[in-house]
Amino acid sequence: MPRTLILLTVLLSSAALAAGPKSTLVDATFIDGAQVLTGSADVKDFAGSIGKVAQAAGGPCAKSEYVAWNTVAGLEATFKKVLGQLGYTYTLLNKSTDSGYAAAFKLNQGKTIVAGIWAEAQGTTVLGWCTVKVTQAAPPPVKSPAVLTPTAAARPAASAPAPQATRPAPPAKTPAAKRGYVSGIVLDTLGRPLPGAEVYVYGTTFAQGQRTDFHVQTRTDGTYSIRVPDGRYRADAKLTKDFAGATFELPLHPESGSDRTEVDSSEGGTLNFRWRLTGSKPGGGSDWMYFYGASVNLSYCGLPAGAYCDARYTDIPPGVAPEGSTVTLTFTPQGTLVDGTAGKAVVMTFKASPLRLDYPSGQGGGRLTLGKDWPYQSQNFNDLPLGVYTMSASAQTPDGRKVPLKLGLEQNDVEHGSVTLKWSAYDITKGFKQLRVYIRD
Repeated sequence: MPRTLILLTVLLSSAALAAGPKSTLVDATFIDGAQVLTGSADVKDFAGSIGKVAQAAGGPCAKSEYVAWNTVAGLEATFKKVLGQLGYTYTLLNKSTDSGYAAAFKLNQGKTIVAGIWAEAQGTTVLGWCTVKVTQAAPPPVKSPAVLTPTAAARPAASAPAPQATRPAPPAKTPAAKRGYVSGIVLDTLGRPLPGAEVYVYGTTFAQGQRTDFHVQTRTDGTYSIRVPDGRYRADAKLTKDFAGATFELPLHPESGSDRTEVDSSEGGTLNFRWRLTGSKPGGGSDWMYFYGASVNLSYCGLPAGAYCDARYTDIPPGVAPEGSTVTLTFTPQGTLVDGTAGKAVVMTFKASPLRLDYPSGQGGGRLTLGKDWPYQSQNFNDLPLGVYTMSASAQTPDGRKVPLKLGLEQNDVEHGSVTLKWSAYDITKGFKQLRVYIRD
């Protein structure tokens, strides 16, 4: 058996598990798709657990390594077997099944000692290990299984925090096309590699004409690569993001500009994506759901009872924003946007339309209508970068007066000079819902 082995993949029959990054601790190579997290702040807490296991094995860590990948059944057994072929003796120090599976272990090869934790939780496997600098003759046993449980920070890029605007952008390199694979890179809103994005590859095989699909996550360098049968494939990508108390699934924009771009995997296909805060989605229309940004539906109070607002607002005397007034909506961001960048104030304007005394016929009409010939006296304002905003509204009358308008988030409470806008997500699709804001003069 040669000394250089493919760690975790030797003796596995799956051809999809090709060689990945090389280990810095043993003479072996990890599986394709493994993400090396060594040196990342994301493994700080997990490193503390590894340090405790190392002390139990004989001393402090001298050199550490942290790697994560999607869980594959049977890998731990193969891991132990391959290490045995490399001349290491495996000793289990402790094991825990709380909130997943974790095992603390020690490896001996002559005078060399390696200690680590193999942990599996939520479809992710994390291996943290280190060479031990022996400082004590009789190490104490590992007592608490709590040190074996990987923290959220120790998981791979899927749970890594979104990149911040102040961090310098590392070079973004698109992976070279490789026969039998669909590959690509995903960038964030500033053009930096985006780890943890989910890419869905789907298409039809050449051999049997069979529809098939695959799922992969981007690595820490924003790239992905997945082996597929020869065929023609498309891809979609999304990013799951927690923001302002909600969890959103944000679609990512294809570099080609079309969601129908196909590649031939037998030649090696490349499909790249980028996170956009605003702009039209591929093949979309003019309605609010066809934009990457969020939407506000502005509904006018003053129509016949029950049309939009509470009935009492239909009895308010004609307002102060007559026909020809310019209405200005101002959206001022509170804190950063969903991508962590600083937001900018967004200003939208429109002209107040004539009074509609016959809307509906014989029942009176609106005063501040929100667009010429708009039949229902409401209008969408689309494509706001997702954030939390303070919204205010005012009218500039034809004679030059500036008049503040009243807003509300409930149809029976349209009494405020400003309102706070915070979007929520649909339960199933996790896309953001449209917000309705009520306005009156």
